[in-house]
Amino acid sequence: MRIIIIAFILLTAGAFIWLTAGSDAQSLLFERIVLADQRIVFPVIIICALILLSTLSGLPILYLSMGIGFLLNFTPAMLICWGVNVLAVMASFFMVRSAFTEYFREKYGEKKLIKRINKGIGNYGLWSVVFSRAIYIIPTNLINFSFPLSSITTRSYLLGTMIGLIPECLINVLAGYLIKHEVILLSTPETRTWQAGIIGAFILLLLLVSILLRIRQIRRKKFRALKGIPFEN
Repeated sequence: MRIIIIAFILLTAGAFIWLTAGSDAQSLLFERIVLADQRIVFPVIIICALILLSTLSGLPILYLSMGIGFLLNFTPAMLICWGVNVLAVMASFFMVRSAFTEYFREKYGEKKLIKRINKGIGNYGLWSVVFSRAIYIIPTNLINFSFPLSSITTRSYLLGTMIGLIPECLINVLAGYLIKHEVILLSTPETRTWQAGIIGAFILLLLLVSILLRIRQIRRKKFRALKGIPFEN
């Protein structure tokens, strides 16, 4: 499953760059972080603030990340999305550790989920965080609120999060960017129909994969993870 997800990301990004070569390959990869329209600044700041608040409160951020990809060119969108997500996740990490760690370790330290996380940390270190975030199987909120209560160090969690968030941000930002590009193509009289059709197919494929992964997350959460969640009565 991990190999399939990684291969899908690489193939989608590579195919998009190849199909749009000559039109915006340079802007896709080498565009400087400059906003041509200053009116975009405020919506981007609002979205970044909402990502922070949503992460701290356990709400989904998929559409917010897609919004950044829609508003900006790919490279600045990817950098901003990744940076604000790392900041939000680490804020959540310190919030959970300062508020719940001692209580949790006293009452729920022997729960199955935390045992599994601590075992993974012992075997793989920061890569347990990388794999958990990158493979889109474990729900993001479960990762955000479980790992801070484990034995992982702050440094390992930060490095693992920085690496593990790259695939998630790439998929979300790419989806938003593709939607914007599709709108531009369809509104241009001289657009090439085949190009618009293929990019539209990429969008549908991204949505389909997101739905399938979400279903997998729900099933895994229902049949395996819920038994180990310490906050269950």
